[in-house]
Amino acid sequence: SEYSMLDGACRIQDMVDWAVENSAPAVALTDHGNMFGAWELYDKATKAGVNPIVGCEVYVAPGDRKKRGKEQGGPYHLTLLAEDATGYQNLLKLVSIGYTEGFYSKPRIDMDILREHHHGIIALTGCIQGQVPQLLCSSRREEGIQNFKTLMEIMGERNLYVEVQNHYIDKELEAYPIMVELAKEFNLPLVGTNDCHYLRKSDHGMHDVLLCIQMKKTVNEQQRMRFDNHFYFKSVDEMREALKDYPPEAISNTLEIANRCNLELEYGESVMPKYEVPEGHTNDSYLKELCYQGLREKYGELSEAIRKRLDYELDIISKTRYSGYFLIVWDYVKYAHKQGYPLSARGSAASSLVLYALDVITFNPMDYDCLFERFLNLERISPPDIDIDFADRAREHVIDYLVQKYGADSVGKVATFATLGAKAAIKDVGRALETPLEDVVRLTELIPSTPGITLDEVLDQVPDFQKLAERPEYRELMDLSKSVEGIKRHVSCHASAIVVSNGPLTNYVPLFKDKHDQVASQFEGKTVEGVGIVKFDSLGLRSLTETYDCLQMVKANHGKDIKLEEIPFDDEKTYSLISEGLIAGLFQLEGSSGMYRVVMQLKPDNFEEFSAIPALYRPGPIESGMMQQFIDRKNGLQKVEYLHPTLENALESTYGVCIYQEQVMQIARDMAGFTLGEADILRSAMGKKDEALLKAQREKFIQGATEKGISAEEAEEVYDLLEPFGGYAFNKSHTVAYSMLAYHMAYLKTHYPHEFMAAMMTGEAAHSAKVTRYRAECKKLADFLDVEINLLPPDVNSSRREFTVDGNDICFGLVALKGVGDAAIDSIVETREESGSFASLQDFCERVDTKQVNKRAVESLIMSGAFDSLEGHRAQYLASLENIMKAAQNAQAERDRGQMSLFGDGEEAPTATVALVAAPELDPLERLMREKEQLGFYVSGHPLEEYGDIIENYTSTSTQNLAENRIDSEVDVAGMLTEVNNHTTKKGEPMAVIELEDLEGAVKVVVFPDAYKNAVELVEGKVVWIRGTVKLDNRNRNSDSDEDTQKEALQIQAGKILDIESVAEQQTSALEVTIPESDLENAEKLEALQKIARANKGDHDLILRLMSPRYGEVIARCDRKYNVAYKPQIIEQVEGLFGENCIKPSNRTIRGKKSRTSQMDFV
Repeated sequence: SEYSMLDGACRIQDMVDWAVENSAPAVALTDHGNMFGAWELYDKATKAGVNPIVGCEVYVAPGDRKKRGKEQGGPYHLTLLAEDATGYQNLLKLVSIGYTEGFYSKPRIDMDILREHHHGIIALTGCIQGQVPQLLCSSRREEGIQNFKTLMEIMGERNLYVEVQNHYIDKELEAYPIMVELAKEFNLPLVGTNDCHYLRKSDHGMHDVLLCIQMKKTVNEQQRMRFDNHFYFKSVDEMREALKDYPPEAISNTLEIANRCNLELEYGESVMPKYEVPEGHTNDSYLKELCYQGLREKYGELSEAIRKRLDYELDIISKTRYSGYFLIVWDYVKYAHKQGYPLSARGSAASSLVLYALDVITFNPMDYDCLFERFLNLERISPPDIDIDFADRAREHVIDYLVQKYGADSVGKVATFATLGAKAAIKDVGRALETPLEDVVRLTELIPSTPGITLDEVLDQVPDFQKLAERPEYRELMDLSKSVEGIKRHVSCHASAIVVSNGPLTNYVPLFKDKHDQVASQFEGKTVEGVGIVKFDSLGLRSLTETYDCLQMVKANHGKDIKLEEIPFDDEKTYSLISEGLIAGLFQLEGSSGMYRVVMQLKPDNFEEFSAIPALYRPGPIESGMMQQFIDRKNGLQKVEYLHPTLENALESTYGVCIYQEQVMQIARDMAGFTLGEADILRSAMGKKDEALLKAQREKFIQGATEKGISAEEAEEVYDLLEPFGGYAFNKSHTVAYSMLAYHMAYLKTHYPHEFMAAMMTGEAAHSAKVTRYRAECKKLADFLDVEINLLPPDVNSSRREFTVDGNDICFGLVALKGVGDAAIDSIVETREESGSFASLQDFCERVDTKQVNKRAVESLIMSGAFDSLEGHRAQYLASLENIMKAAQNAQAERDRGQMSLFGDGEEAPTATVALVAAPELDPLERLMREKEQLGFYVSGHPLEEYGDIIENYTSTSTQNLAENRIDSEVDVAGMLTEVNNHTTKKGEPMAVIELEDLEGAVKVVVFPDAYKNAVELVEGKVVWIRGTVKLDNRNRNSDSDEDTQKEALQIQAGKILDIESVAEQQTSALEVTIPESDLENAEKLEALQKIARANKGDHDLILRLMSPRYGEVIARCDRKYNVAYKPQIIEQVEGLFGENCIKPSNRTIRGKKSRTSQMDFV
């Protein structure tokens, strides 16, 4: 099946449907080395009335499964089928062991482990890749016979079948007659099978493309693996024809095996580990005691409302038999708190007062109208999902705690499968078919970035895509892309899901190991829950680590032990910072141009508005106009209205706009009399777009509303408005929980900006682009808060591993240096702390461990400026390093030998000083470029600084502020070309994709042929000015993501590219002179200006900016006869008249005569 990734093309539902259509009583699934699809087959086949035969085509090592390295032959194939529950259990263990003990290129078992776990299993000798046919058809016949006897001895005669196939391949025609003779010789039954890799004969082309995608080949390449068109799901008649030359029992025995395989599995019976409660308690009673104790510690005497809500939740938890689950969560969260690990719950679990009482969440959900029924209720019983985020450094420690408590074999992670989405399908198929890249790009750029969108939906929704797709040259590409779309491509471990079972996991699920050696269930999360295993969601969140680090620095630097839960939510300064768009570093907000625009338009001034942002900035609310409606109503641009008075209770806090799932539930309760549990069923149906269920729910809603005195017409109108809203409404408890973390970070950024930015730069040290962004943010933050924030370069005498704060200075962290590893950093910091500051480069090299701080590391430190505070300069250090390192290594070797001074006073013998080599200082530009190589950005200066005036006067935005501009708007930017990729279009015209870096960050710029032919020469290191259009960078966005929102990547489509030096002349239309009020009546100076203009005639308007006592500020263009040339001398001469910076280039255009902007002659 498709679970043999990019090898099998059969979807399990299609296999079952085929079996039903062809009256097949059973269908078997034997994927290569895995059981990823076993439960899906069992579930779907059982529901369809087809007998599911669960099996696996295992890989068998030629010898010991644990032996690594090249061996003669193998791994071989062997077909194993579960006859019953015992066989299924053994198959789970065999397949798991293949991954955990036998993985070497493939997951392998061996005969020893098969002997241990063979009960309840039927074995087939395998396809042509089986060990028996492989050996019998080679010079190792005796070895093949012995292998066959071993299989017989392990499996028993009744449970071993000799397998034969016929795909009209020469090797098969040679091997299988020998296998028939073998069956006769040992009196074993034959069975005929077909190696099915795709469902229908017509799917051969699709399967061939999948193989090409797997192997990164093209269909036209000759030297690659390929199948012919006989590897499909054949009918009975086709199988009879294929096996007509074999004994009839080869066909009849397939039915015999099917009848023998009667697997029955239990659904959903919980195998949750038992939590040991104190003597005298049950799970229910102990949970209740903990909750009341926790809430009394928070509130003292409890209000009636809190008691009522708590008892209600505890009753639901008890009736759904999940008290033990809550206790397990409480236990490992308690451990995390005790260790000081920061954590934050998210999702619908954040609506539980019980979890607040247990300190799993940090806020009372009652304060935010978060409904418990959205999380757990009796009407829609499903396993609770308590999603908890830990600081990323802490997550593995928490998992280790679970392993220690419940056993290593009872704890694991969970599989997740990546599929070929719409864009990926076209890209991968296009590559296999050798479709020109520009054609693939043309198609994929038209696919919306809506998560989960299909090609059929794109064809329906995007006319331009449909026109392209219908062209004959794209027909094969489109047909094959649609056929592979949705196929599973890759398996990995889920980022957050952890499973814990009562006993070894292999009693319930097969396991696999990913490339990072993480052990995980082969079943996905929902399947795992269906099996009955408890799933916990625990994600490592860097933002929590950064918040924790910030708090620790605040405590060390200011003596304040800030508790996040005590941060006030009415801090005006914090909301001002957010409303200014200073959102870099804020969880869930940074990195998206659209999110930036929402924040700037909404300007939230309370937490209710702030927490709405993640719910608003999603495709549904954006496309429906709800987001803009919310913003306009908040800002008083639109009146708040309700379709019906009963909606006000639910929608008042969101200006009459329905954005939360909980609001859908409240409306169903208030208007139609639903219980909140029933309302959750309605909410779920709307989210899943379950048409049958929605029809019944609509009738129920209208009937309930009419029973409350509301007309059917009004109820229908409300329901019809509600249903699409409900499809993309957001979980309020989730957005409140996540927004709380974002707000806490914003508060810390506002009140402790140095510590916050230092923590952010430490957290993102491996991502130089982000550190560059945060460096630029420091400047904006300093201006906004009116404080001084200095980012100091690295220094061997002050820098630590992480970025640290000293007064107004942020000291650069060594962790961000390229080429300086953890061991080197430890050696530097430990040496400095033990024996003081370094006096020179030689002193440094002699004292640190040069095995850890090697020459490359020292070079990195030199070029980053880490020795600049010592005597000498970077060129001298580099020229002297070889000699200094040799002297240092000799000195360390002598120290290691215990050599002391001649006087025997116990002191080390002194080392001769190595003089620094005389060398000219590095050219400033070279120094900066090398600095950037080590840091990823510039610290001591920037190549663009000399062009500061031009950039200020001739750009409309920066790379960091690009998000302030709407899509398709025109912008002017300037910066250095750091990457240039030249391409040729299908028509043979040159174009380029370049990266432009300015003082604040970088942006991708696409230069199409028209702009390219008129552009300045594009070479890396060149400083240019670009006028272009803001575009979404669709090629960098993953349309197949499961996330509700994705970070928007922006790019610029270039229209004009000029050398920075020529911008002033080419883009300046005027020179603007500011005349101080004191000089307005100074005839001498005005006449001098007149003379300067006449002496420097040119094409640039001369514009005067002056303050008139009568009219205020006046901006006027002089008569055309005073037009001037833009020359350095005119700047110098005019500044001599009216002072420094009184004249500047301008693009201002003035036409006609107006009261405040007029045409003037000199008077």
